[in-house]
Amino acid sequence: MSAVAPAREAGFSLVEILVSVFVFAIIGTISVALMASSVGAREINSDVLERTAMIDRARTLLREDLGQIARRAVRDEAGYRDPWILAGAATGLADYETDATERVLMVFTRHGRANPGLIRPRSSLVHVTYLIRGGDLIRRVRDYPDPGKATRIIDQVLIAGGEDFTVEFLVGAVWQNRVFLSQTGQGVMPAAVRVRYDLPPLGAMEHVLLTPEAQP
Repeated sequence: MSAVAPAREAGFSLVEILVSVFVFAIIGTISVALMASSVGAREINSDVLERTAMIDRARTLLREDLGQIARRAVRDEAGYRDPWILAGAATGLADYETDATERVLMVFTRHGRANPGLIRPRSSLVHVTYLIRGGDLIRRVRDYPDPGKATRIIDQVLIAGGEDFTVEFLVGAVWQNRVFLSQTGQGVMPAAVRVRYDLPPLGAMEHVLLTPEAQP
């Protein structure tokens, strides 16, 4: 009776193991790359959405402020009357700048601030200054047009991380880079204000806002 040869044990050769490791390594690398790309895309989309919302908020406030400019002169803390009810300049208004880091674009008083039932001790008028500091467009609000020592002043960043901010004023059919209007009638109220800037990564932005001069 012949002897039966022992069965060979099943297994993987060294080459097969190396090939398997190589394939899994490739799959892992691709998976990590896809995951990183997905995370990066989500972060980019989130940043774009945040900046788009920021632009919408800024445009809304600009439209509300400029659409309700009041023809009212104001006084400073010392009681001196400001000769201009509206002043604006693309290059800046040095007389209104508090330090060298600011470039004031527009200064005016607006009406229309809600105060239902006069429940708060404040006026329906508010003094507004638009200025540039660094790469930010800032809306500075003073609770009362004629300030006292205790008058609250609030700086609100409307556009953060912008570049090349400029402003223009539509007088007649011509866009001008500066405008002044006094309560006595010196100067002219522009029909519209155009604000331009660059906002990475979205690019060039432009807002055209109407003033009471253009409204029926």
